[in-house]
Amino acid sequence: MVRFRFIIVCLAVLIAVPQIAAASATPPSPVPAVLNLTDAENVALARSPALALARAAVGQAQSSADLALSAALPNLSGQASSTYSKGGFRGTSGTTQTTNGFTSNDASVNLRQLVFDGGHVRAQVLSARYSTDAARLLLTRQIQTVFFTVAQDYYTALQARHQLITANDSLKLAKTQYNLVEAQFRAGAASRADVLTAQLPVAQALLAVAQAANGEKSQIAVLLNSMGVPSDTAVSLVDDNSVGAAAPPAQDIMTIAQTMRPDLLAARALLNSAQQSVRAARLQRFPTIVGTANDGPTSISPSGGTYANSRSVGVSLSVPIFDGGAIRAQTEAALAQQDSAQANFDSAALGVSQTVEQAVLGLSTAQSGLSAATAELSQARTVLDVTNAQYKAGVTTLPLLLNAQVGLTKAETDYVVAVYAYKIAQQQLKFAEGTFGSP
Repeated sequence: MVRFRFIIVCLAVLIAVPQIAAASATPPSPVPAVLNLTDAENVALARSPALALARAAVGQAQSSADLALSAALPNLSGQASSTYSKGGFRGTSGTTQTTNGFTSNDASVNLRQLVFDGGHVRAQVLSARYSTDAARLLLTRQIQTVFFTVAQDYYTALQARHQLITANDSLKLAKTQYNLVEAQFRAGAASRADVLTAQLPVAQALLAVAQAANGEKSQIAVLLNSMGVPSDTAVSLVDDNSVGAAAPPAQDIMTIAQTMRPDLLAARALLNSAQQSVRAARLQRFPTIVGTANDGPTSISPSGGTYANSRSVGVSLSVPIFDGGAIRAQTEAALAQQDSAQANFDSAALGVSQTVEQAVLGLSTAQSGLSAATAELSQARTVLDVTNAQYKAGVTTLPLLLNAQVGLTKAETDYVVAVYAYKIAQQQLKFAEGTFGSP
């Protein structure tokens, strides 16, 4: 029995797969107090829940591929048993007689290897690998989506900051004009009505400052949320109002998108996976040849202490003859899945074409808007300078000066909106062509 117990222990050690305790996840690095766009994207890459879900999908797909491959690899298993038996029989005199008990011990190691199945397992492996490729590509697209969202929110937050700056500038200008009118009133060159009229822009500017300050805080909270960071985290954004170079021709962008869009490539991989699934379903009609071998000690004796070694080698052939239509049904289901994958691929290709066209038109429109806003701002500054000089000289009225002030505020706001609309349109174009996040 001691020897048999030793065999059981050895088999248990060989069969058992050690479980490695998962190390506790290291806490994410702290968010920088001063953020540029690259910093914000890196934080989102580490913390975004959407990316965690996409990474989990990749892990699941990889597990399916490993499982499919295991059917083609050798299968080694061990088994052991110990049985004590004791029986009896009724003799001719009618009395029951008991036989001596005996112990049966055996242990073996069994090997099983698939030799031939017509390519069924190989098709399943290819299908699973294509699915894994698709999951990885969808993870890449999800990263691009998160980066694009972060970029949009980042530039929107900067836009809100500049709107706050513009509101403060308007407040300073309104106070300056009010002080000027009040000085003229004291000198007898303006009426009390002029003073009261000049107070209104100051009150309106104070309200605009409060609204702009709340707007900036709100947009920063939106940005932090898209990064996967609590919205009350204190950060300061690095300004970026540079204007990049013009986009390449639309046809070049379309060509890039058709070769680089991860979602389109993922749709192609899923179509390939579905095609291999159809092939795997059809190949179930082929015969299957499996090789087997086993080796191990066996003992049958009253004490169970005498062992003899036994081994065997064999080949088995399995031929499907009638399965009640199971293979046909599985093939039809796989064909339907293939049709669905083909439709999804065609839809993805059309979607790429549409989004690229929209992004190109959007960037063109944003560029025209930026040019118009630049001209508007230059004109508004000139008008205010001229009107202010005329008012000091007494050759124009206060309403005209206030109109010029309002015109400058509007022009500054329009310019800020146009700059960041243009930058967001640039990001949209990179997202549409599938190069977002590329250097």
